[in-house]
Amino acid sequence: MTKPIDLVKLSFCGPSDVMKEITIAQEVVQQWNLHHGEARGFWIKHQHWSSDSHPEMGGRPQAIINRQMIDGSDIIVAIFWQRFGSPTGVAESGTEEEIRRATRLGKKVIVYFSDLESVAGPADRAQAQMVADFRRLLREKRQGLYASFRSRDHFRSEFTRNLAHVLNELRPQATAAPSIVQSSHGDGNVLIGGSVTMFAQPPVLKTVVERRTGAVSSAEARQLQRWIEELAESTMGATRERAFGMWWQRFKNRFEVEKYEELMATAMPDVEKWFVTQRAIQKRGLKTKLPDDWKKERIVSIKAAMRRMRRDKEDYYPEIAQRLKIKGRFTSLNDLSKKDLERVYTLVRRDAQGS
Repeated sequence: MTKPIDLVKLSFCGPSDVMKEITIAQEVVQQWNLHHGEARGFWIKHQHWSSDSHPEMGGRPQAIINRQMIDGSDIIVAIFWQRFGSPTGVAESGTEEEIRRATRLGKKVIVYFSDLESVAGPADRAQAQMVADFRRLLREKRQGLYASFRSRDHFRSEFTRNLAHVLNELRPQATAAPSIVQSSHGDGNVLIGGSVTMFAQPPVLKTVVERRTGAVSSAEARQLQRWIEELAESTMGATRERAFGMWWQRFKNRFEVEKYEELMATAMPDVEKWFVTQRAIQKRGLKTKLPDDWKKERIVSIKAAMRRMRRDKEDYYPEIAQRLKIKGRFTSLNDLSKKDLERVYTLVRRDAQGS
């Protein structure tokens, strides 16, 4: 016999330059499910249009995304940094339309603005101004409250705290009632209330590892995850999922643990040394030993990302040169020095996240 479990649907919205923040927020949701889902009797299903929408003809693209995701969600989390997005015919960007539609439907909506240092070039200034105008509109027209963050660690902690507040309003920790009490109180980051969908079959539950005395803290565990993430994202010739699996296995073999929660806190300095060593090997290994292969790998990756974004070199290369302040215009990636090619690779990969 399986008991019914509530499924709360949470949709992430935002332009392509906040995919790093969305990834962090997804990790926070996964950790909440792992540590609290079974005990609280409900699970959070996070969604993003890039992975949870499907092809469909016969309507405006944003309207299809609204119907497939936004209308059925209980919580909407929107994030802005330097880009606002493209007009949809109804709003100035898809994210703005999703926010306004979700608010009208009475969903829980959380809006974040990143105060990270800007790397916008001249081509991005109009987008950055649209973000600033929207932020000012929310403040001056009293159309809702929002939160800001100054670093990604700050965002992680803020979202963790805000998510707990929203979930406590949706599903109080007391005995669950069939109806949801909506309210506008909170910590200033929530706009309005929503509802929860019931599912008869629960998702597959993960095993919760009991934390041993002296084991790493939650903050240290998050640091471990960030180190593994950085190593995985810098791994060439493998998919993101495969790279993550490979580095987790190497970590477990090196420190003889089955789960990262089993690692003793006293081992953190050794893990950091291991991470620094592996990162150094990544940065100088292929580039030094096989420079031609390294250059070819970087160029192939850049061009693949450009195809996903539907960008061509005639307009994108000059934009890149401006943003990175590369001296002189380049018309071919082969013309770049190793240092500039690596900078271009990093910038293009960030632009392409979410494609």
